[in-house]
Amino acid sequence: MSLYKTRGIVLRTHKLGESDRIITILTNYYGKIGAVAKGVRKTKSKFGSRLEPFTHVDLVLYKGRNLDIVTQAEIINAFSGIRDNFDRITYGSAMLDLVNKVSVEGERDIALYNLLLKSLDVLSRAKKNFRLLLIAFDIKLMAISGFMPKLGHCALCKKKPGAKLHFSFEWGGIICDECSPADKNSIIATPTAIETLSRLIRLPLNDIVDLDVIALVEDELYLLMRDYVGYYVQARLKSRECLSQFIAHSR
Repeated sequence: MSLYKTRGIVLRTHKLGESDRIITILTNYYGKIGAVAKGVRKTKSKFGSRLEPFTHVDLVLYKGRNLDIVTQAEIINAFSGIRDNFDRITYGSAMLDLVNKVSVEGERDIALYNLLLKSLDVLSRAKKNFRLLLIAFDIKLMAISGFMPKLGHCALCKKKPGAKLHFSFEWGGIICDECSPADKNSIIATPTAIETLSRLIRLPLNDIVDLDVIALVEDELYLLMRDYVGYYVQARLKSRECLSQFIAHSR
């Protein structure tokens, strides 16, 4: 077996045997990997809490036949600001879950890695706009994954749209009222929401926590991005289901 080092963000863990865990990690160089942390569930484990979700860690691993084995782990950032707040945990878990679904094992994606790392950093320090930050994370992730929505013109006829807009998941962006019969599954979108979505794509994440967005517009964007992500990911995201329930109950 060969030894290697990497940095990574822990996405999820699940039990293996009586004392071990399989850790899913998005690394900066090797993409997503699965690795075994032996004895991590024991009280006196040498890893302690270093391999919990959200943690940004320096790792040393052995290359195994099926799964690699974590031999050392040192915390770079535990993102305690997320762990200590239920709201941040809820929104942060939605980020981790989506990244786990879209990342490909063994394929390096430094843009995705940097987006997640920056998003967790901003979320851990934010005092408001958690949902807006998630919306921005989602649209930026879709953009770097090749699904940047067309927001400046009709995705079908290429003309500047009028006041009445529709958002098409199939065509990947807005379509004008004249073209809307071509996609019966498109949803009506307000110009304000589309303009705000364009801003979220362009703005750095640090600036998004200070934005003042009308609640109705944020509601519209949350539902739009939830369905847009769902259309392309085509996988059940349990954290998003929990998040929607959390939002509904908090009203």
